[in-house]
Amino acid sequence: MAKTLRIAALVVTSAVCASAHAQTPEQPQPEHRGLSLLLSAGQYSGFGGGLAFGTREVGVRGLVGWAPLIVVVEEPSTDIKFYSSWMVGPDLYFRLFRPRPATDIGGLAGYRYDSLLGHGLGVGGYAQVELNRALDLNISAGVVVFPDGDNRLRQERNIPSSTQFSFPGPKVNFGVSVGLAFFP
Repeated sequence: MAKTLRIAALVVTSAVCASAHAQTPEQPQPEHRGLSLLLSAGQYSGFGGGLAFGTREVGVRGLVGWAPLIVVVEEPSTDIKFYSSWMVGPDLYFRLFRPRPATDIGGLAGYRYDSLLGHGLGVGGYAQVELNRALDLNISAGVVVFPDGDNRLRQERNIPSSTQFSFPGPKVNFGVSVGLAFFP
């Protein structure tokens, strides 16, 4: 009988301790801060990599990568042309709201330099989702404007000045990029 009472006391004690542990609120993980390594694939940021520095609320990121350019050219007939270039793009990012503890939605604004199109400005938005403590998924979308893009493309690729580009053309690019941020 004493043995049965000891086992019952042990079961009750473990159940009380487990119940108290289950009711303890989970402590939030500290937010990512400092440096992160980036990989990106898409039209907005190019296909490449870079670095970011800041918090989840605000920071700066810089990416370098290959940037495909697809342009509809209106010569005597309409034709689709494919060009290849390199793009460098630092961005300021800022969180606008946080729908869930591990998800951020925000804005982007930054400079772009494209080896074919010259200097430009990018504006857009992003969603960043924490996959685990060391890895985030990032989706960016926006518009990039190259004020002298038409002339630069004509000059770089020896396109006749009489050639017309359909909208949006080389001056305006819309794009989406998907990437990963690694936090060392």
